[in-house]
Amino acid sequence: MAEMVIEEAKTLEDKQTCYRLRHIVFVAEQGVPVELEIDEHDEDGAYHFLGRVEGAPAATARICVFGDKAKIQRVVVMKQFRGMKLGRALMMHLIGFARDNKLAPQIALDAQTYATSFYQSLGFVISGNEFDDAGIPHIHMIQPA
Repeated sequence: MAEMVIEEAKTLEDKQTCYRLRHIVFVAEQGVPVELEIDEHDEDGAYHFLGRVEGAPAATARICVFGDKAKIQRVVVMKQFRGMKLGRALMMHLIGFARDNKLAPQIALDAQTYATSFYQSLGFVISGNEFDDAGIPHIHMIQPA
């Protein structure tokens, strides 16, 4: 397994790298409209994370706090790094960050439906019915405290 170094993206340059990775995966690969990909939460209190493998940007995600939920969003692993368990490493880092910093009592996410079993393997449970987000089927999931 490749070693990934994950850091909170605090500089403008690192945040722009996160946005670029998200654009490649969500807009170019998955067809999400560009106007839906970047939103008001990106610059309004979101915690952004950037994972690098040997210095190369490999993965990103953000956490936004909404009331009693720390919501993990915009989880991306670049195509050339998939299948290396980097998504699991990124998620474990995010869960640890949310818990260690007591961001909220509950951790939640809206999973693309095809990835439900991946998130279940991390302790998330389905909470609600499938819904459409940007033309992609999603399901709300929570990780009980």
